[in-house]
Amino acid sequence: MGDTVLNTLEKVNEIVLEQVPDLEVRIGPAHRLSQDLGIDSLTFVDILVKVEKSFDIEITDDELAAVQSVQDILDLIERKQ
Repeated sequence: MGDTVLNTLEKVNEIVLEQVPDLEVRIGPAHRLSQDLGIDSLTFVDILVKVEKSFDIEITDDELAAVQSVQDILDLIERKQ
């Protein structure tokens, strides 16, 4: 992975851990938000709002509905920047 991808992953990690501080795993791209990390829909929306603000992007409802994993968030950020 390139430095940009690693930096983006680190920032997404920080955002997720701000919302779910008791998470005890190091978050990787393959983690599914709901199934693997136990993130509920309200927390999920909070995470994506923070992603929008942190990366200065706008996520549409269709894009939001398609996000299942950390990799999906990374892909979305990459496409939007």
